[in-house]
Amino acid sequence: MASLSPDGRAERVRIILNPKAGAGRAGRGIDRLKRAADAVLGDFNLVTTEAPGHATVLAREAVDAGVDLIVAVGGDGTCHEVVNGLFDGDQRRGDGHNAFGLLPFGTGSDLQRSLEVPADLDAALRILATGETRACDVGLADVQRDNAHHREIFINVAGFGANGEVVRRANQKSKRLGGKATFFLSALETTFSFAPGPMRLRWRSRPDGPEEHWEGRALSCFVANGAFCGGGMWVGKGGSLDDGLLDITLLPPDAPLTQVLRSRRLYDGSVDRWPGARRMQVSELVAEPADDRRLYVDLDGEGGCALPARFSVLPGCLPMRGGWAR
Repeated sequence: MASLSPDGRAERVRIILNPKAGAGRAGRGIDRLKRAADAVLGDFNLVTTEAPGHATVLAREAVDAGVDLIVAVGGDGTCHEVVNGLFDGDQRRGDGHNAFGLLPFGTGSDLQRSLEVPADLDAALRILATGETRACDVGLADVQRDNAHHREIFINVAGFGANGEVVRRANQKSKRLGGKATFFLSALETTFSFAPGPMRLRWRSRPDGPEEHWEGRALSCFVANGAFCGGGMWVGKGGSLDDGLLDITLLPPDAPLTQVLRSRRLYDGSVDRWPGARRMQVSELVAEPADDRRLYVDLDGEGGCALPARFSVLPGCLPMRGGWAR
């Protein structure tokens, strides 16, 4: 059962594996993955990353080689790096025909949920071979990194405020406990130490629509292209990877104990019922701090960036292979 391209020929597949993903499980499972992929994918080549950022380089090489399906093996960080290798700024690299897929193997696999890819390796490989390919959106973030302008693609969920602080803390941990536990502990730490800062937001609900404004203090702002983040937080319920919009969730400041008591709403899809929460769909969002406080930005679980920022959507520009039709 080899995967086929739209013109009926066997797809050329490049698998980009992060051997450190899943606390080293991905690296230890290479031989099994090769055997399983050989039975399902046919013409594939597997390469491994050697350092942070290397997956982006390998993805660029795959595009330049004309590979049809580029597969990330790892968590959301690996997916983030691979997808950034498929773009030059806000433009697709090459002719744009390359599709993206994933095999979940990381400490956090939130994109896996949005693509409806099963955790079982053999089942996930069958999705790569026979799953539906959809023209999906990606997010574009113009942010600050090292006090300079930086542009980066995000595929799943971005955000700022307490969630940016959670990601900063989580990425400083070993993640031996797994993605969900690591993010939960980081969130708990942040709950009792983070002071929400004032911010200004501007957005448009559609590219040609009027600009709207908001200013105040917020606990967190989630900017969702996909549906899940932070090891299972369901912040993009009702949205879609192919609707041309970003789903925004703005949470109000709350006392630490109140945050703990309401935190289940982040995981069970009822975040819209968090008292004082604001939900909206936008084509772009501009955010900046209203004082000199540093507010960190999260891009698919990757940190290192801060406000001010502009988040926009690049509609239908990335073919993604998922299990939607199962």
